[in-house]
Amino acid sequence: MPNRDPNNWQWLLEYMPIALVSVVTFAMAFVRGVHEGGGFKRSLLGAVMCALLATPLFPVFLWIAESQGWPPIIALPPCVFLAFLGTDWIREKADGLYEVLLAFVTKWLK
Repeated sequence: MPNRDPNNWQWLLEYMPIALVSVVTFAMAFVRGVHEGGGFKRSLLGAVMCALLATPLFPVFLWIAESQGWPPIIALPPCVFLAFLGTDWIREKADGLYEVLLAFVTKWLK
């Protein structure tokens, strides 16, 4: 069978850590949401948001770990911690940053 290449699975192995981080972050955020008494839809939405935030941040944390000479597994806890804090904490921080940025822009425009 000349068309069967054993390297076809290589792309999956390259993206496996990112998928694993997404799944672990999703599970942590979902369990936290259910534990806090949120509804199923709210917990599911929070888990999806945390997973979507952690997925692009994982390579950044991985790069930081590699540049410091730390093992790559060190990049996982910040993503899971992001899920533990939840979307409410992220929204509060984003609102605070928006207010500071808006105050700076309005001061600059005057």
